[in-house]
Amino acid sequence: MNKALEQLKRETKDDARLFECMKELYEQGIPFAELKALIPDLKRTRDQLHFKRMLQSNNEVLLQMISEEMSFLLDAKERQEEEEFKKLDQLIRQQQSFRKSAAESGPASLLKKLFLPA
Repeated sequence: MNKALEQLKRETKDDARLFECMKELYEQGIPFAELKALIPDLKRTRDQLHFKRMLQSNNEVLLQMISEEMSFLLDAKERQEEEEFKKLDQLIRQQQSFRKSAAESGPASLLKKLFLPA
């Protein structure tokens, strides 16, 4: 029994968790040959799960980066639109001021002053 466990330990190399699982199964009576045959499949499955977790983690990081970039771009666009509205408002107020001063000093104003004394 000890020899079989040593061989399992070599087969699983540095993967202590896999070795402990195999040891437990061996102690429960599963033949050594069957356990040894499972090792490549278990390693492949573990590697696939590790790769899947890594991809999920990368996707989460990318999603966060994209979300932050989109937020930054939307904020920049809002600031730009706000500046454009301020400029437009300023132009409208300036135009109103010009019209008011033109109306105060125009011909209609002069006629009112002549005919309607204050």
